[in-house]
Amino acid sequence: MIFLTVGNWHKGFNRLVKAVDDLKGCHVITEEIIAQIGPGSYKPKYFTAMAFCSTDDFVSNIKAARVVVTHAGVGAISQAAKLKKPVIVVPRKASLGEHFDDHQFSTAKVFETEGKVLVAYEISELPDKLEQTKNFVPTKAEGSERIIQAVRTFLEKIAAQKGKR
Repeated sequence: MIFLTVGNWHKGFNRLVKAVDDLKGCHVITEEIIAQIGPGSYKPKYFTAMAFCSTDDFVSNIKAARVVVTHAGVGAISQAAKLKKPVIVVPRKASLGEHFDDHQFSTAKVFETEGKVLVAYEISELPDKLEQTKNFVPTKAEGSERIIQAVRTFLEKIAAQKGKR
């Protein structure tokens, strides 16, 4: 089973949800998909999705998943890493109006460099990344608290800079 989660950002992540739906529709993905799609406007045709789920359901879905596909949210990545699940991260793009800046690329790069995730910087990379998960073993979750703190500090600096404008 694949667990797709895009977090709760008010803009949703239609591009990722649609891409996974298309891959399921053309049978590139043949396994079951459970999805948490946030407040986005795109409604999948080939799998059932919920806008939001409880923390318990979130953790249960990660535990049951063979692979987690997610935006570059630190919480989702850290939880999946802690449970030793292969993760494919697809960062939101500011240029497409998916976020206010491209900090998700930085987050994805940090986790990728440490061997904790696979990153699809472009949607077109998803099929290859899904194939790679069959042999991908994420590095141990040790040190993820350090990564979380570094990302948190980075985001706080961005927020402070935005507040000064």
